Amino acid sequence: MLVLKNANLIDGTGAAPASNSTVVLDGNVIKQAGQSLPIPDGAQVIDLKGKTLLPGFSDAHTHMGGSFSLDRPGASSRFGSYDYAEHRASALRWGVTTLRSAGDFTPDILTFRDDVNAGKICSPRILACGRFVQAKGGHPLSTVYFDDPVVAENCCTLIGDDTDIDAEVAKLYDLGVDWIKVMVSDDNKFKYPDTLAPTLSDEQLEMVSEAAHKRSLPVMAHVDDIGDLVRAVNAGVDTVEHAINVATSDHDMTDEALSLLTGRDVWVVPTLVATKIHEGSVQGAPPVWPALQVAASRMVKAGVKIGVGCDSGIPFVPFGECVHIEMELLTEAGYSPLQAIAAATGKNAEMLRMSHVFGTIAPGLAADLVVLGADPLKDIKNTRDIRMVFRDGAVVYDKMLSE
Repeated sequence: MLVLKNANLIDGTGAAPASNSTVVLDGNVIKQAGQSLPIPDGAQVIDLKGKTLLPGFSDAHTHMGGSFSLDRPGASSRFGSYDYAEHRASALRWGVTTLRSAGDFTPDILTFRDDVNAGKICSPRILACGRFVQAKGGHPLSTVYFDDPVVAENCCTLIGDDTDIDAEVAKLYDLGVDWIKVMVSDDNKFKYPDTLAPTLSDEQLEMVSEAAHKRSLPVMAHVDDIGDLVRAVNAGVDTVEHAINVATSDHDMTDEALSLLTGRDVWVVPTLVATKIHEGSVQGAPPVWPALQVAASRMVKAGVKIGVGCDSGIPFVPFGECVHIEMELLTEAGYSPLQAIAAATGKNAEMLRMSHVFGTIAPGLAADLVVLGADPLKDIKNTRDIRMVFRDGAVVYDKMLSE
């Protein structure tokens, strides 16, 4: 057994921190957590006096085969990326112990997930949607991927007027995906200002949701603006990915949109960091970041359920570190540091339907933990002061030996 003692404990639930706490690990799970706990005989002990202990973070919107730079392929296989080596290492170094792939080579991402779960690869835990479900001629295949035949073959389920949507969703279910991702977008930013692109109809979107839900698969929906968001929520999706992207125009988070979001069991993953980084990337397009700041603040004030995801794997969004930037941006939108941390830990796990596995520090849950050298409640930027990371009870990053 391993005992972490004298920690300032933030458990990921949103509860106030508990000083001088002890957490007992038994293999890959948390056995006990609390104050004034006895130390089991023979246990290894790490004294965390002056340090903060919290659950591992999660990034609910990633592309494992994506690229930070423009001089590499925008999507790649397990083989082409050495089992996503750079991204998984960077995520762990930043304390991110769970990733939800929002579209990758399939079945590569699913076999990789299974190898990770079997303990064959050191990596954050993986959840995956597999292929994008999108309109023929639409986003992303015919926009950012320029109709690349390799991407078409490995990443996309294309829907036309005569497509049997239930059968296509069934194929993804049979592959073993964790989520279904549907694209709710009529934009092609590369043709700005004439951005109109094919998109799925409202009826098709509803058919995707129905086909997924009858197989107990949740649905995540890519949107580019508030109009897309409303369409996605009305179609019955479970999470909305993004809110306002660059080179769009429908930016008004209206009272009606907020009522729709708060009146249904739906989450928004606004990927604030991605929009902020890509602001100005489309020549001639007006700024969108100020509108997203307003929309995010309105969502926070209204009590919309917000998840932490970053669109990591697209250019210029740093894997792992982006989660810390996203938490900072959420505090600018009105969250307290404690709320932002809960969003990236326990609340994300709730959104991902995995609260029984990870996300908080409680007996029986996975020993995915992060040790910080400074108190993040005094300054949210202190989440970057990472001293040690545990994934399933094993130390995967350590700076404490040098102290």
